[in-house]
Amino acid sequence: MVDPYRIETTPNFERGFKRLDPSIARRIISKIERLAAHPEAHAQPLRNLPPDLAGLCKCRLGDYRVLFWQDDRSQVITLYAVAHRSTIYKHL
Repeated sequence: MVDPYRIETTPNFERGFKRLDPSIARRIISKIERLAAHPEAHAQPLRNLPPDLAGLCKCRLGDYRVLFWQDDRSQVITLYAVAHRSTIYKHL
């Protein structure tokens, strides 16, 4: 069995996560744990991003999105943002 990826967060993700309803937050934590265990099954790359966000991926959870970078070499997933789908892409 492969070791799960290590999860890191950005201040932007932390701010968004604190604003979530507790039931949504629990679902997102569960999804992040599954992502760490099976990163190949969840990453959906985003297109047409600014150069400083190159390689950013998304993970869908109902009406919410988690944006992250996945580094397969060092087995790290860096969580960039979490928000409702209606607002998450407006500030990229």
